[in-house]
Amino acid sequence: MVPLWIIAFLISAAFHEAAHAWTAYKLGDDTAANAGRMTINPLVHIDPMGLIFLIIMAASGFGIGWAKPVPINPYNFRNPRRDNMLVALSGPVSNIILAAFFVLLFKLFPGLFDTDNRVGILFVIFLQLNMILAAFNLLPIHPLDGSHIVEGILPDPLADLWQKTYPFGFIILILLLISGGLSILIEPMLRFISLIIGLG
Repeated sequence: MVPLWIIAFLISAAFHEAAHAWTAYKLGDDTAANAGRMTINPLVHIDPMGLIFLIIMAASGFGIGWAKPVPINPYNFRNPRRDNMLVALSGPVSNIILAAFFVLLFKLFPGLFDTDNRVGILFVIFLQLNMILAAFNLLPIHPLDGSHIVEGILPDPLADLWQKTYPFGFIILILLLISGGLSILIEPMLRFISLIIGLG
């Protein structure tokens, strides 16, 4: 089960990061493209520490790690605040699209999701994991995508104030993970995503 979860995570994270790179490229920033990140090859996006964390967390039952962040230069954007927000949004959207694909696959070919075999288990993991990745990354806590989405929505004075919370983001995430607050925050977003992709 753990190896299948890791495989699904690496592939899903590759789509997530490639979406960031592709969106940035379309909006005028070729930094990630020049760094070879506009690809769904999982090996290109692996972060060693993120992979180790993923393995540990997968073994404990909550398999979330992180990929290597895509390099972005907002000064290349025509509208830095707006475009940076769109780049951030593209990652979770890619996971929602992947989850929707597996929902469609399930509705057309339910037998493929038979958990008596490894392929069926892998497909179920892909569906669940992409929903979790989308919900998790939409949390408005730095360095998650949600923090940059909020920054792009806020007016300038509030956006500047919002950025001052960024140094504490990782600590907040760890505290939420330890306390169980993370699952409480993610649950409503998972329900919303379920409705979007046709599971609700």
